[in-house]
Amino acid sequence: MKSMKQLLQKPLVGVVGQGQSPLKPMPSAMDMAIVDSVFSKLRVLFPVGAPQLEDEPMHKAEWLKTLAAQGVRSREQVQSGLNRARREQGDRQFWPTPRQFATWCQPTACDLGLPAVDAAFAEAKRHYHHPDKHIWSHDLVRLAVRETGSWLFATGMEVDVRATFERNYAVLCRRYAAGESFESALPKALPEVVSVPVEAAKAKSIISTLRKDLGLNSSALKGANDEH
Repeated sequence: MKSMKQLLQKPLVGVVGQGQSPLKPMPSAMDMAIVDSVFSKLRVLFPVGAPQLEDEPMHKAEWLKTLAAQGVRSREQVQSGLNRARREQGDRQFWPTPRQFATWCQPTACDLGLPAVDAAFAEAKRHYHHPDKHIWSHDLVRLAVRETGSWLFATGMEVDVRATFERNYAVLCRRYAAGESFESALPKALPEVVSVPVEAAKAKSIISTLRKDLGLNSSALKGANDEH
């Protein structure tokens, strides 16, 4: 079985060891102690689906790389994640993914004194079409509306609109918590498929045009169906 040091490529808060390339720093003893502690506590909170002991080194390696990639780089953040896991556990028994735990390590809007995401989205839906005339509960809600775009609010399915808005709001909240500027545009990450309803009359017109372009008519379609 490979050791933790052989498996890991990116540390949580590690340093570059002597003679090592700065591009591939090895994890520090503190990194491994942190993730060991996290796994020990999560086994108590979420006993169902926890990694088998013989597979822990591989899982811990992925956890450390994921936490680093998600910007979780301090013991304080990890402790916040554990505290939130305890608060939000409820009846959940299943072991969380490293991405889920990384989300728990980030401060929520409420932690920062900002509108909760449900309230922010409800406000956004009501006022996205006149953002300059509305007095927003917080400027971050207005910015999240700007990044999401009025076109998506007006034409998209609510599930797609909400997913995009939540993503933008979460990024802005993280910037706010870090004291960063959040006036610059965010990288776009729309859902892979955005469903936009089409009126029945327009849909019929599109189908009719396609039939003409392909040289199809009702009798031809009927004959094709009869052959089957």
